[in-house]
Amino acid sequence: MSGRRWARWVGPPIALVAVALLLSRLQPGAEAGGRVTPRPAGVCADSTPAIRGGQPARGAWWRIVDRLDANGSLVGRTLFAGRDGATNVTLELAAESSASGPVDGLVTVTSDDGRFSDVRLVSAVEGCSWLLHRTLDVVRSAILDRSDGSVIAHLVTRETREDKGTWRVTGMDPDASLALVLAPLAPQPSLGPIWATELRLDKTGKHLAVQSCAEAGCLTRIVSLTGPAAEVAKVGGLEQGSLVGFTGDRVITWAHCQGLPCSLQSWRVGVAKPETLMDLAAGATITGDDRYLLAILDDTGRATRLDLAGKSGQRILGVAAGDLPVELGGQAYAGFEVGDDEVALSALGADAHAFNPSKAALAP
Repeated sequence: MSGRRWARWVGPPIALVAVALLLSRLQPGAEAGGRVTPRPAGVCADSTPAIRGGQPARGAWWRIVDRLDANGSLVGRTLFAGRDGATNVTLELAAESSASGPVDGLVTVTSDDGRFSDVRLVSAVEGCSWLLHRTLDVVRSAILDRSDGSVIAHLVTRETREDKGTWRVTGMDPDASLALVLAPLAPQPSLGPIWATELRLDKTGKHLAVQSCAEAGCLTRIVSLTGPAAEVAKVGGLEQGSLVGFTGDRVITWAHCQGLPCSLQSWRVGVAKPETLMDLAAGATITGDDRYLLAILDDTGRATRLDLAGKSGQRILGVAAGDLPVELGGQAYAGFEVGDDEVALSALGADAHAFNPSKAALAP
């Protein structure tokens, strides 16, 4: 199922908005100070990616543009990546592909050509890439673990799309074996076929959320990464929509809506029912330090800052009319790296920019 159709069923259609939202003025070859013809991604000179030790490459960005044939059918996609006003690299992808990040300036990319799936890291800053893994299975989504520089990927079988579990990719050998992180999800009769799987780490890198979504709702499994691969908790079901954030012991999601605005929910480990954080919002995201949830209420810029430590929400100023969060998930078409205490926002016809909820003035 495409990201476009999926967004209609599981939570708000943020993936639809992200195509036009992020860096809509940063057209390839037209950026101030950028290259006229962005170079294709070559092999990086360094043997391994440099993880910056938790120092974000602020302003690093990527976006994906679909390639259509004369009949309007999707035949491939192109990844553009860079930093600030420059496009540093392009990468041709298959129609079935995804990207996530940037994390420390690195974009995690999957691409399946019908025979093999590749997992790559693309440096938005240096304009090059590394091939990390190649498999006969289909890699549905992947993220970079900043704590150790490995990549965590979710796989399905090529013939049946049956869940094959979540695995860790380490090292630079594309043919090396993977380490199991979480076993495949058993069939879920109440949800039906799973169409999308989302991965999200908490800020410490010690816990992983694996959300499996069907048209009827989503189920999120939480895994501890500090010991043997084992499921710690399971939350969700028919009420749960797509993932907004993960703080280690709490999963923040949309309700199971079919459009905007929609309610925001908090699912805690060991609690059967979710807590409603916000009755209606048009967009939402959390800061990288897991401290604040920013909920944008409508297209006028009305916004609420919710301290996730338990304090009540506060109406704040500083969000411009039309701003919405840049989507973070595997269905996103774009990404923009900000500081750990910031979030990325953008509006139609404007560049993405960083916003710090903790420094926002309170609304009168």
